[in-house]
Amino acid sequence: MYEESQIIKEIIAGKKEKYDHIIEFYKDKLYAVALRLTASEEDAESIVKQGFKKVYEKLDTYEESFLFPEWLYDQFIPLFKEAGASRSITPLQLPLHNPHHIKLEEALHTMPYQLKLEFLLRRILQFSSTKISNLMENSVNEIEGRYKDSLIHIRQYTLLDTHQEKSECHSIGELTEFHDGEVEEQVEEAIKDHLEFCPDCRNVLEGLKKEEVFLDFVLEFPKLSEAFNKKVLEDLVAYVPKQPKHRTWKYQFSVLGILCAIFLFGVFILPSLKPLAGMVTTYIQYGTIYNVWSEGTYVATDKEISFEVTEVEMDSDFMYIYYDIQREGEESPVSLFEEIDFYSHKPVKIIGEEDQEYEIQVTQPDYLRYGRKKVEDIEGEYRPFFVVKIKDKETLPDQFDIRINFVRLLDKYGNWKLDVPIRYDKMEDEAVTVKLNKEINIGNKMILEFVDVTYSKNITTFRYHQRQTEEERERVSAVLKEHNQEYRLQEYGLGHHIGLNVVTEGGNYVVPLYFYDMEMPDPDKPIEMYFTHYYTDTEFYDLKGKIKDPMRELFAQIMGVYYHEPAFFSMEIPLEETEKTLLDGRINEFKLTDYSIVATKDAAGDVSQYEFIINGESEAQDGITSEIGWEILDEKGEYVHTGGWYHYEDRDKDGPRKLFHGDIHPKYDHGSFPETLLLKVESIYIQFNDLEGELFPLFIEEENEGGSDD
Repeated sequence: MYEESQIIKEIIAGKKEKYDHIIEFYKDKLYAVALRLTASEEDAESIVKQGFKKVYEKLDTYEESFLFPEWLYDQFIPLFKEAGASRSITPLQLPLHNPHHIKLEEALHTMPYQLKLEFLLRRILQFSSTKISNLMENSVNEIEGRYKDSLIHIRQYTLLDTHQEKSECHSIGELTEFHDGEVEEQVEEAIKDHLEFCPDCRNVLEGLKKEEVFLDFVLEFPKLSEAFNKKVLEDLVAYVPKQPKHRTWKYQFSVLGILCAIFLFGVFILPSLKPLAGMVTTYIQYGTIYNVWSEGTYVATDKEISFEVTEVEMDSDFMYIYYDIQREGEESPVSLFEEIDFYSHKPVKIIGEEDQEYEIQVTQPDYLRYGRKKVEDIEGEYRPFFVVKIKDKETLPDQFDIRINFVRLLDKYGNWKLDVPIRYDKMEDEAVTVKLNKEINIGNKMILEFVDVTYSKNITTFRYHQRQTEEERERVSAVLKEHNQEYRLQEYGLGHHIGLNVVTEGGNYVVPLYFYDMEMPDPDKPIEMYFTHYYTDTEFYDLKGKIKDPMRELFAQIMGVYYHEPAFFSMEIPLEETEKTLLDGRINEFKLTDYSIVATKDAAGDVSQYEFIINGESEAQDGITSEIGWEILDEKGEYVHTGGWYHYEDRDKDGPRKLFHGDIHPKYDHGSFPETLLLKVESIYIQFNDLEGELFPLFIEEENEGGSDD
């Protein structure tokens, strides 16, 4: 972990640039919280930037008796609370390709604001229930209960489609309590007996085991770029350093004595030690007394934990760095689950002469999060690794060092430093690029273009492009102009996403690589996806084997096609009980028919919530599923707390269905309901179903059928 106290002292002494270390270390977690609260990348970045400026201005008030992360996070809490006032309900359009990851993001989006804030503080910033209870002025039991409700909401949202609940089966809620160890012994035994004969319930439990890992991945994605650090630093004014005091005569004489000792050492002692010193220097620098790469000689040990680089494989763009982590006294390697902290400030670097640094990206394959037990028995040899991507290979020197500086291993803080020398000029590049040149027109709204695929030694790079058709862009522009919102053209131009995976012909998923500093894609450039040559099953994503011949075995599979188009609608409805009340209105292809409001009362006879339902019908063509982006406000235009959003269960239903079905909750601050609901719609979310699951070869098919290996 950083020595924040020392860094803060240097900043206060006038070294403003040192603040970059603090920004880099904490920015991504804070951005992850802000992004989910605002559902806007621009707003989230603005909040994090504002927060870091606030922290910087208060650095001279920080006391070392406080844990720095807690002190820093406290400065952001008012900004996070304030973000709720301007919350948008527009779902995030993140470049997630795994359908399960996408559902998790949707589940987070549908949570009420306060529950979401508490959940994010606990999951991402590691706030305790006691700390959250102090912030929210609620009891610890209430906070714990709400956190549990949030987990149940997410699990039901993501697991409901895969659980075909039978009369004799246990509900997802019961299985969740069993998984969390919150059932009585008698109930636990009954569930265990049932699990022996019920594959459906066993599947739910397997899903619950992986849910935590999937959720953590989604919450960590995406990241802020290094350019963000510069934006913050440019707005800061350096502290004025304090003038040092004059040195005393005692200090000056002590310095003179040290200089004399150094002189005597150099004249009489040093010559006899030079050969030994040279050997020690070489060993320290290269891990062996020989100045060459040698497998298994690069080891750093601290806190009774050893980190060893065992081998480096590379081509012109990527480096596979194989490693092992060993805890003293244990014969077998330790679990891979979250073993390395990649959130430190540049834990892996490429360093050339005169300490010149070259730009790279670092990643871990997603499956390493699942633990070594899942990968020990796969077909072929497996060794743990992480990947380094060289961003500008043209500038890389013939020789350089991979500099590794980890500050946390196995949840222990320490110091693991290694320099591994590399001869880049000895690298033989065997990468092959295959041009695909295939275009698919999707509903006359989007074009999906497969550009090319590059097969290198250990990694496949797949590039594709998604864009609006010219006709659709003109149509959207005309609609926005009609409503005086031309400035939102870029927003709707980016509001589409095609989820792609790379799979084997048998449908097994190829393991993707996610870089920690991935940026949002440029709409004018192809999207790049990176894959290892390992594959998993499609049910639980367990690692199953290694692909023998990637150039003849890989396919692109369309997992989902999502489109975001403008829609302009608003109307007021009084919040009072009513049976079906007719509506006469349209929202793009949707026809509204009626609405109803039913009150739920507590034991005292007071209304605790309203159930609000809007019915209607979609006139979209077959193969298309559409959802309305509802925004529910009060008469003052403030966000109304809603829950449930049960209408998602009707999304695939033909004919009349629920277009909105949710619970209206009282305001958290006043405990009262609004008199009037303002329904507002600005977007329609469309899903094209016809192409889902379709495979497209990532090779020249003639070669796959018996062509040459060239």
